[in-house]
Amino acid sequence: MSDQLSEIVESRAHRSLILFVLALAAALPTINLTVANAVLPQMQGDLSTNLEEVSWVLTAALVSTAIGVPTSSWFSMRFGRRRSLLVALTIFTFSSAMFGVATTLEEVILWRACQGLFGGPIPALCMAGLLDAYPKRAHAMALAFWSGSVMLGPIMGPPLGGYMAEIYNWRLAFVFLAPFGVLTYFLVLAAVPETRRFPDLRLDWLGFAALCVGVAALQVMLDRGNRLDWFESAEIVMWAVIGGFAMYWFLVHSLTSRLPFIDLRIFLDKNYAIGCTCIAISGMLTFAPLMLLPNLLAQLRELPVEIVSFMLIPRGVGYAIGTLGLARLVRIMDGRAMLALGFAIQACGFWYLLTFDLTVGPSQVFLGGMILGIGEGVMWTPLATITFLTLAPSLRSYGAAIFQFARFFASGVSISIAVVLLTRSTQVNRATLNEHISPFNESLHLPEFLPAWDPTTLQGLARLEGELFRQAAMIGYLNDFWALLVLTLAVLPLILLLDRPPRLG
Repeated sequence: MSDQLSEIVESRAHRSLILFVLALAAALPTINLTVANAVLPQMQGDLSTNLEEVSWVLTAALVSTAIGVPTSSWFSMRFGRRRSLLVALTIFTFSSAMFGVATTLEEVILWRACQGLFGGPIPALCMAGLLDAYPKRAHAMALAFWSGSVMLGPIMGPPLGGYMAEIYNWRLAFVFLAPFGVLTYFLVLAAVPETRRFPDLRLDWLGFAALCVGVAALQVMLDRGNRLDWFESAEIVMWAVIGGFAMYWFLVHSLTSRLPFIDLRIFLDKNYAIGCTCIAISGMLTFAPLMLLPNLLAQLRELPVEIVSFMLIPRGVGYAIGTLGLARLVRIMDGRAMLALGFAIQACGFWYLLTFDLTVGPSQVFLGGMILGIGEGVMWTPLATITFLTLAPSLRSYGAAIFQFARFFASGVSISIAVVLLTRSTQVNRATLNEHISPFNESLHLPEFLPAWDPTTLQGLARLEGELFRQAAMIGYLNDFWALLVLTLAVLPLILLLDRPPRLG
């Protein structure tokens, strides 16, 4: 397939056009995935729902995206990559427009699920198309430019959503994607070549169904577990049993079927297996802070949503700096060293986040986001290049689908785990701090604390209660940052197991 496309895509101008078109196509679903984070409070009020009900908007997107991504390989081979991309873009664009005009929570969840189901395969299809359009020696350069759309999407989504919601309302944050979707459709139709089709290729419906049920059940369990007190709830037990059985059935079926939905033998390629592990961890390091930092600033610093959203922009700027710096580093550094450098810079970023307290200001958030963005920019391109370095060209569509699935699924899991850790840590620290609150604690009677924190008055107790929550929650956020720092450092030894690649430049 790669050789066929190389014959079609001969000119540098054509390749550059394909790069631009595929970058634009991949940007749309990645922006859509996180734009809802900034407008969730407005949606809650407009739809007259509570927080638990409106959170299904996020859950529906994560679950449907994780389900949709693995299907991209089969659709690409069965119907052709360009045709599959065009169909996905069409339904994604239509769903975005319908999401913006939905009037009930049920309609919102339905169209959000359609966005994820058909938007999820788009980045994988684009990545496989890019790898086939460029010769292997140019993969690093092409991925460096294309990856900006994939990584900047989650970073720029919240500020974009916050701005749209501020100038009009939350609906505009989704409707505005529709014109770009139409434009991208015609650009793909004009620029991207079609690949060979295999009309007789059959879909392993049993394996696909088992994976869908398993992923959906486990994601819902993680998303709702904290609100329902985990395994004290019959609903959570039900989701855990269904998810565990479905994933077990999927693994057994994949290992015994002649034509499985996902051939697990692809993980016998060492570079690919380690690369998928690294991209899963990278997804956690990208999405978890995008959820934690805005909530910290809005909840503990009481900043408006639109200001909080724009305070995430430096992370995108940092990513651009890391990617541009990559152009020089690829000529002099081993790809594994660059990968380790990227994760090390992110570790420095999380270490810096550990210096935050309740007086954290915009300059600190800007610097922390900048450091994390630079690390992501330096890390992503060598990771994608090394992962596919030894993979056969015929497996690129297949490999790209699993690669993106690992990233999206791990991202959803990381958000759920981060929320659980934050909530539990806040509760524990709140109880610990409460032990020191008593009218007999002489420190509370010092002049600098009176009368605001006077434990002998109802008003003083109310203010003291609020301050205890803020302090406990801040410790909870710091514990999350500690966990992300440890996760970043834990991935570094895996890089030593990668085969030594040629110079990426």
